[in-house]
Amino acid sequence: MSIIQKLLLNAMIISKEKNEPVEVRCPKCGRTQIVYIPKEEIPVCETCHIQMVISELLDEGKST
Repeated sequence: MSIIQKLLLNAMIISKEKNEPVEVRCPKCGRTQIVYIPKEEIPVCETCHIQMVISELLDEGKST
């Protein structure tokens, strides 16, 4: 996990005590998955067996 991802996770944990949905992506094959942090850990890709990375924070509503 990169330093930026760790800082992002820490900020989310501090600012909100509830689980937040995030989309994670395999940097090698592009496989995506939705996980809830901090409840779940960022998974390892089942195909490539490497750590997935956060690709998008899934907030409610859309910004304009």
